[in-house]
Amino acid sequence: MKMKINIVLAALAFVAWGCSSDNDDVITKGIAEGTDARPTWQIPNYDNYEQTMMVEVTLQDPLQTYASAADLMCATIGGEVRGVATPEQVDGKWRFTLIVASNKVGASVDLSYYCDHLHRIFTTSWTTFDAATVPIGTGGIYQPEFVK
Repeated sequence: MKMKINIVLAALAFVAWGCSSDNDDVITKGIAEGTDARPTWQIPNYDNYEQTMMVEVTLQDPLQTYASAADLMCATIGGEVRGVATPEQVDGKWRFTLIVASNKVGASVDLSYYCDHLHRIFTTSWTTFDAATVPIGTGGIYQPEFVK
């Protein structure tokens, strides 16, 4: 009987070892690792623009697990970088204080998030530029959807 228990334990240990992986959490949640290099997004010269808007963006819940201080967020208008932010952790959630610059109200703004842990850049069509946007809120533009 003792021999059977040892064989079963050895078999279970072998199976557990063979199936373990550093990427199990990525596969389980459906967010695959990528090969994107860390972007070199540069903060724009805000003096070159007529208006700015500031928004505190909270990272989407499925990405919170992978976030770190090495991540970046970038706002673009017409493919041009108009804002860059690094994250901070507040009450256990990662957020980015993003200042976006524009000369035109209503311009379409895209948002990109670089996750250092996953080596991926996630991009979404975010909002339209409006300098009167309230900086802090919930849902919508304050927690954009990068993954579905």
